[in-house]
Amino acid sequence: MTTRTDVDVITYEVVRNRLTAIVAQQSAVLKNVSGSPLVTEANDCNTGVYLASGEVVAMGPHNLFHSGSMETVVNHIIADCTDTDGIVEGARAGDVFITNDPYKGALHMPDVTMIEPVFHDGVRIGWVGSCAHVLDIGGMTPSSWSPDAREVYQEGLILPPTKLIEGGRIRRDVWNLILAASRLPANLGLDLKAMIAANNHAKEGLLRLVERYGADVVTTVMSTMLDRSEQQVRERLLTLPDGISRARTYFDHNGHEATLARVEVELRKDGDRLVFDYGNTAEQLPGFFNCTMSGLRGGVFAAILPVIAHDIPWNSGVMRAIEVTAPEGSIVNARHPAPCGAATTGAASVVQSTASTAISTLVSAHDELRGEAKAVTTGGLMIFHIAGRNQYGEPFGGAMTEVLAGGAGATVAGNGVDYRGPNEILTGQFNNVEGEESVFPLLYLYRSANTDGGGAGRNHGGVSVSSSFTLHDTGFMHGVMAGHSMSMPNSQGIHGGMPGSTHQVTILRGGEPVVYTGSPGELHLTAGDVVDWSFHGGGGWGDALDADPEAVAHDVSAGRISTESAERSYAVVLVDGAVDVAATAAKRDRARAQRRLWKQDKSHGARRVDPADGVRRIGDHLVIARDEGSPVYACDCGHVLAPAEENWKGYAAHARLAAEDLGRKIRLHPGLRADGYACPGCGTLLAVEVRAEDEQPLRDLELVTPRDCTLRA
Repeated sequence: MTTRTDVDVITYEVVRNRLTAIVAQQSAVLKNVSGSPLVTEANDCNTGVYLASGEVVAMGPHNLFHSGSMETVVNHIIADCTDTDGIVEGARAGDVFITNDPYKGALHMPDVTMIEPVFHDGVRIGWVGSCAHVLDIGGMTPSSWSPDAREVYQEGLILPPTKLIEGGRIRRDVWNLILAASRLPANLGLDLKAMIAANNHAKEGLLRLVERYGADVVTTVMSTMLDRSEQQVRERLLTLPDGISRARTYFDHNGHEATLARVEVELRKDGDRLVFDYGNTAEQLPGFFNCTMSGLRGGVFAAILPVIAHDIPWNSGVMRAIEVTAPEGSIVNARHPAPCGAATTGAASVVQSTASTAISTLVSAHDELRGEAKAVTTGGLMIFHIAGRNQYGEPFGGAMTEVLAGGAGATVAGNGVDYRGPNEILTGQFNNVEGEESVFPLLYLYRSANTDGGGAGRNHGGVSVSSSFTLHDTGFMHGVMAGHSMSMPNSQGIHGGMPGSTHQVTILRGGEPVVYTGSPGELHLTAGDVVDWSFHGGGGWGDALDADPEAVAHDVSAGRISTESAERSYAVVLVDGAVDVAATAAKRDRARAQRRLWKQDKSHGARRVDPADGVRRIGDHLVIARDEGSPVYACDCGHVLAPAEENWKGYAAHARLAAEDLGRKIRLHPGLRADGYACPGCGTLLAVEVRAEDEQPLRDLELVTPRDCTLRA
């Protein structure tokens, strides 16, 4: 066993930064050798160095889902292989383990993970690991995304924690077994070699550090890195008010048919601890959008890091202050053998968006951290894997990478980033048109900004990509196109912001358009078919009537917002591209006056507070103030909404909104409704909520002891 030793500050920083550099170089090796465009182009991969116990010390700059699940992978390898496969103190160096089992820590079966223990003088001092999304690992359909699957066995070759390399030599029987399951063995073989090479690089780098500084120093630094991150996160959490925030969304498809299934989180903040409780989430789906506990942890990990740990080193220490819980058998913690082939674009993605909304709602009550809160970024992905014979007459298979070009959520300070892509892939990118056409038998008709894709708000969400293409130099193509939230706007806005666009997919067959309102599933395309699609934009922040009219006019000229939406969503009147100031002011006044006429179920009277008298801001306009000594919800115009012990939505002016009120490119499932909640005093839109018809409005934020809350100007 290694022991803690004293390490001076300079040595600590040198070793810490060297560990970070090792992992970055490990990622570069992985990408340079891989045979998958999802790794080389889209960065759907990750690397890392781990403690002997499996906790993440340093992680690559790519997919946070993978980093959040790797600790689970290592724990399963230790548990499953310690006695049978030689993971014991003094075991031979050069042993490497592989798994893709989502019930053993992987996210879904295309995410293959390779982990290697690192020994020094016969003692395991840590692990190095790599994970990559491979193009095909078997299963019912090319790409190993199987929309018809009803159990995990149908989704591909399941690799429980298995020794692939023993004493530095590849076990050829296991290697051949794995490649035999794939329709693209050459690509898969490159991916496996890429992970081996990446891990070798990291292991050698770690051992060089040990040679220079000693095992006790290096392992002390590794452990201290986690301790310090934990301490910093706990100190930050202590500055937040104790309370409960909630977020809710829905799956509009179960993998086989259009349905509605709730995913809801209750985030409880108590002192220096957070609990993300998904206990009110629906039972697991019959189709492949479920995730296991690894996806649940990965989704929460990806959500919290940019918000509460934006300036803190990212490692497992962050998660020590955070508990994640969900009942087994739910969508976000599926029970074996439920299918979960689309976990990364399904349940894990929805976990991330709900966890992000809940933590953003909570930190909006903090003067400094409010700047890190945001609306939802790319609430879901529409994957499209294609296969067949390419323009060169060769078998091919791969994924369209432009699905990663969704919009980012807006913040208090600015609009969401256009084409940001999924929040979990920090370095996400997508291939250019020429690159796609060179490797796939496709001809693009256009690729452009998805006008009106970003959710309206004082700051609007980022727009996504819209494109159209047809088959080229081939007569047939197999495809798997899958994605939830085609009729549920999962890129939710915040504090009165509108949601970003839902997925839009139309396929022209023989000149006749087929418009999809649910996940398309397995497709067979022939020459002459044309695919036209666009993706989720980011959610908006705040009331769109507060948006700067000149900024709206600029976005119209840039193609982000249409003239129609400028007038309908932002009440900005343009004449020859220029803002009609008087007409815009009058239109906005009429819109606010109309909101003041919306229905009120309960009223707190015409009471007012002085917003300059010290308030705690919890939204863009929503505040907690004191009314004769009692805490109340109020608008910053001074109008008192409700006692702080109740859901303020029950006192707000509210109205049902149509899909077109949310945005020009939004659909609503027949079982859903949307409601706007406004201040009865000034007509400012304070919140927008999409919910099932039979469910009550969600209480987004509940401060546990509002009477003791510090009120701030």
